Amino acid sequence: MRRSSSTLRLAHALLLACLALVALAPPAMAEIKMVALGDSGIYGEGVGRNDTYPAKLERALRARGYDVSVTNAGSSGDTTQGVLNRLDAAVPQGTQIVVLSVGVNDVVQFGIDGKTMFTNLGATIRRLRQRGIEELVFLPITFDKSAFKGELADAPQPVQDAFAGAVKAGVLFTPSMQWKIRDDPRLHVEQVQKGTMWHLTPAGYDMVVARTLPLVAELIGRVKKR
Repeated sequence: MRRSSSTLRLAHALLLACLALVALAPPAMAEIKMVALGDSGIYGEGVGRNDTYPAKLERALRARGYDVSVTNAGSSGDTTQGVLNRLDAAVPQGTQIVVLSVGVNDVVQFGIDGKTMFTNLGATIRRLRQRGIEELVFLPITFDKSAFKGELADAPQPVQDAFAGAVKAGVLFTPSMQWKIRDDPRLHVEQVQKGTMWHLTPAGYDMVVARTLPLVAELIGRVKKR
């Protein structure tokens, strides 16, 4: 009987110790929720759903040990006003990071003036910032006519000034998806590119993912520190 009581006391002590360790252990990090938002470049016009930029980005991040989900909120033919109109529905509560690519259709397809396009883009960025969402923004291809330039520093000074507040707030900017690859038919679904017909192949998206992966990882690091 004594042996039984000692065994019970020992088991009880071990249970208490385990519970204490569990209480002291840091909580498991929940899955980081990302949304890729924009036009056909995000949607992945002409490629399978597993070969889009959001799908490839999610796989690349998970392969590096990040517990993330990347929702594809791209819509072919969308404009900056269209994105602004559907922002709350496309980026639900709980979203922590948004990757944004939109603007080329405004100017090239619909003839919307550049000032309006940048005003809408800026409004989208501000609304996401107000919600505490980290952002990576692809600059519209209108900056990128040489296909070799495209950083924010290459933009006209008024555009740089317009986004100065966003940069100060920590928004990351990157050249358009077409940066340095716009004229390479091997990386596009269309054999001849004209107008807005610049849709990437899976290989093209691989290059964009490789270029933006470090930037997205930086944003994930920020989220984890909160």
